[in-house]
Amino acid sequence: MNGMNKTIMAVVSAIALVYSALCFYLTLQEYVTNPLSPIHIWLFLPVTGTSLGIDITQFLIDHISALGGHGLYESFLDWIVARLPVDPENTGFYIKLVLIMVGFILPIFGFITKPAYNCNGTENPAQYLWTHRPKAFLRCLALPWDLIPAMWGKHKALVIIGILLLPFHAAWSLVMTVSLIIPFIIVRLVIGGKISSAAKKEAEEYQKNTDYGVCPHCKRSFDRPMVKCKCGLILQYPVPNEYGYKYHTCNKGHDISCESGKRSNLNTTCPHCGKQIQTREALPITISLVGGTNTGKTSLMLAAVETISKQARAVDITVESPSSGLSKEAIAAKDYAPRTVPGELESQILFLRSLTLQDREIIFNDISGVEFQPSVGKALFEEYYNYTNGIVFTFDPMSFKRDLKRESPHEVFECFHYMYTTIRGIGPGTVSDIPFAIVATKSDVSTPKLRDEDVRDYLVENGEENFVKVVESLFTDVKYFSVCSHGDNCESAMRPIWWIVGHADKKIVQLIPTA
Repeated sequence: MNGMNKTIMAVVSAIALVYSALCFYLTLQEYVTNPLSPIHIWLFLPVTGTSLGIDITQFLIDHISALGGHGLYESFLDWIVARLPVDPENTGFYIKLVLIMVGFILPIFGFITKPAYNCNGTENPAQYLWTHRPKAFLRCLALPWDLIPAMWGKHKALVIIGILLLPFHAAWSLVMTVSLIIPFIIVRLVIGGKISSAAKKEAEEYQKNTDYGVCPHCKRSFDRPMVKCKCGLILQYPVPNEYGYKYHTCNKGHDISCESGKRSNLNTTCPHCGKQIQTREALPITISLVGGTNTGKTSLMLAAVETISKQARAVDITVESPSSGLSKEAIAAKDYAPRTVPGELESQILFLRSLTLQDREIIFNDISGVEFQPSVGKALFEEYYNYTNGIVFTFDPMSFKRDLKRESPHEVFECFHYMYTTIRGIGPGTVSDIPFAIVATKSDVSTPKLRDEDVRDYLVENGEENFVKVVESLFTDVKYFSVCSHGDNCESAMRPIWWIVGHADKKIVQLIPTA
């Protein structure tokens, strides 16, 4: 049981035990003062005039005729003393006194047994809050009786002892059970209020800063990832709920914060494919790269990341990537980037971290140009386009001049758009509002040298007017770029990426300007 649960249980138990102790004191006082009087249990209730309590045994005798003028507890003690070889009037008094004390002490052991502390979750291996575990109210009221199930759990034969002892402590167990009702309800309401308040605040923060995550392996989105504890248990993402409003504790006792801003370093896994991922509670922005073979998609991505990192450092924002495809070595070799292999690959991830801003995550989906060749059977990369925030469409302007036998931009777009509409389940004529950047790469070697404003006309002049018109009819937000991805002067590669990022997150674009 974690520290919070111990505190909650201690508060409820302490209130109940203090009240029960006052009842015990009144009962003993009455018995010691009047040793010849019947043994009645008194409830502490100082609002009853001159007396500090009420005789609950006499009250029950007066209202339940079946008791025949005697309390059950009194009758049981008299029955025990009558069967002992002692003087009922002298020695019997002390035996009854001891039995009353034993009867009060026995249910106290129930408060410290294993069943009382058991808060372990089953479907989610995290400890429930003591007040919110399944059947919490009934389990709380059972505390004074937990000695019996504890004996059963230790060894089934021991339960016989617990049953034999039951008549000695049943009366005081009932008193303690009643005394648990009000403190449990109060604490439950207080904890419930804290959970509700913390959950509302956390949900607002999460929606504003993160909203959802995307797995780089299976490309599927999710509301929250799963969390892998250091002990290996896979837990639900910690949010304020019945498992805790400040932190959750796994069944093996390890604490995990559930407060926004304190979970960025959690070891997370995808809830769909189960593979280990990093989310850092960062806002994900997914960019899909589309283009024919050798049009410079990968080089564009690497050059953009290099420039983003440089510009970010200038404003004290850290850029990190767990992806091997965006490592320092890969970026340094961007001029000789190998061809992207066909098939479905892992997404490349870039994290941006600042002391004044929630983490951001840029996700690149880079697909081999072979997949967009008209002659190739279409492999539908289902999750590449389901959750994309923008598309970068690349073409090599020099391919028109060199008469290279490559797929034309229009042919590539037809292949892409077939996959895009099929995956998203939309008609081929449906208009999309996703930002669509058309990028002329290799502007450093193109003749004439292209500017952004020249790209559209260049495509029209080289027989791609139909491509331009189709794209502009199917995407409402189209912009043209001319970039260089090679050498030291490759800052322009950042512009189409940052244009798309700006649609999803204006704040980060304002903090990190383009070169």
